[in-house]
Amino acid sequence: MSIQNFVPHIFSASILRGYEKASVFANIISREYSGEIANVGDRVRVPKIGPVAIKNYQKGTPITYDGIDGSYIDITVDQSKYWALKAEDIDQLQAAPNFLDGATANAAYALKDEIDTYSAGILTAGAGTKLYEDDPFVPPVASLPGGMENVGYINLFTEIAMHMNELNVPMGGRFCVIPPYVLRGLTHSVIAAGQPNEKPIGEGFVTRISGLDVYVSNNLVTEANGDTWVLAGVREAATHILQLTKTEALRDKDSFSDLVRGLAVYTSAVLLPPGLVTALTKKAVYHQSP
Repeated sequence: MSIQNFVPHIFSASILRGYEKASVFANIISREYSGEIANVGDRVRVPKIGPVAIKNYQKGTPITYDGIDGSYIDITVDQSKYWALKAEDIDQLQAAPNFLDGATANAAYALKDEIDTYSAGILTAGAGTKLYEDDPFVPPVASLPGGMENVGYINLFTEIAMHMNELNVPMGGRFCVIPPYVLRGLTHSVIAAGQPNEKPIGEGFVTRISGLDVYVSNNLVTEANGDTWVLAGVREAATHILQLTKTEALRDKDSFSDLVRGLAVYTSAVLLPPGLVTALTKKAVYHQSP
């Protein structure tokens, strides 16, 4: 049978590469614990390290040490999703790059959509700071020469950055994920300000504003009325754990076809709530038709 020639790692590696390229959240939060899981229910222990005090040194006096108490955060892998394909001939599927690339790309994108939505919900709920929770941010809109409109979403980023600075969130690796309507409002402002868009960190990267690497995503938490939570933070504030644990082929007992299927297990967790800031935003009201 052709399934005897099936090479599981070709499919699983292709899907994982495609997922990592397409995912926004896989590129902006920690992934260092993914290698420690194999099944749903597995638990990862993340050590907690408290602040280290800086003390005055005086020659001849004893040195005092800060203790490490050995506390940790337990993270349980509690999510699982599968993908399944049916092919007349697996040998043909593996031999034809277009078939293989198309199948794995579709699986990777679907996986990204599911997991990014899940991760956005976990991070938004666990954020230590929630801005405009009762009164969503509405940007001012000003008309510009030539029929363009300047939408003041820049104010949102400066506000988020200010709160992160006040909380002593590290400057390195800061990110902000926005919905498409905020991106639309930003576009003219970014072009007018001459800000670069040349850093291809990952899928969805837009620009850099107020020290934040800005990404766009359709998977952010959205209220029933369309208001959407912008999510900002720093890489170390959360972790995303994912493994494609099973990829296998078998013969379909009801047809002359081969079956390919795979299982992904994953979870996302907030490690440092003060390192995440969310802000509820509303679509701008334009003077002209979009």
